[in-house]
Amino acid sequence: MSTSLSDITTQIRFLINDSAKQGVDIFTYGSSALFTLTEANVIGITSVLVNDVSSGVSYTFYSTTSKVKIDTPSLLTGDTIEVDYNFYPNYSDTELQDYCYSAMVHISNNNYKTFLIESASYIYPDPDDREVRLIAMVACLLISPDNRSIRTPDLTINVPKDLPTSDKISKLITYYKKDSHGIFTTAGKA
Repeated sequence: MSTSLSDITTQIRFLINDSAKQGVDIFTYGSSALFTLTEANVIGITSVLVNDVSSGVSYTFYSTTSKVKIDTPSLLTGDTIEVDYNFYPNYSDTELQDYCYSAMVHISNNNYKTFLIESASYIYPDPDDREVRLIAMVACLLISPDNRSIRTPDLTINVPKDLPTSDKISKLITYYKKDSHGIFTTAGKA
């Protein structure tokens, strides 16, 4: 079985409470059939209505800009356009994947294991479940370095707030190497 970056980003979203939300934007047509959605990290469009009717509406969604273009029907001044969509409130998939890359660099720099990304989305060598959680937890420390506690069903990390992020990561990996029981607590500076 191959582990993909999306497997890890799903765990990160759970840990940082960045689950998908529903959004609705309502626009009034003036002169442009291109509308910018309020939220930036749109996952997908669930429906588009023109004057409360979805039948016969075709549109193009531009995910990189969070814009929707109404292709048909031809719009008239004053028409109401409703766009329903799902989005992530805090981070795009690309941002979380970048944190995964950074986490894997930290793991390698701390002499645990070197992971590589193949075909732009699969991790080699294939990490086991515990290593997937390690990558996710290091990514979470990078995202929110002042977080004092991160918990998964079988793993907990408690860290002092005044410890630099790279030291938190080093301590996490050190304890990970030694402890297979699932609870990590790092001591403050001496």
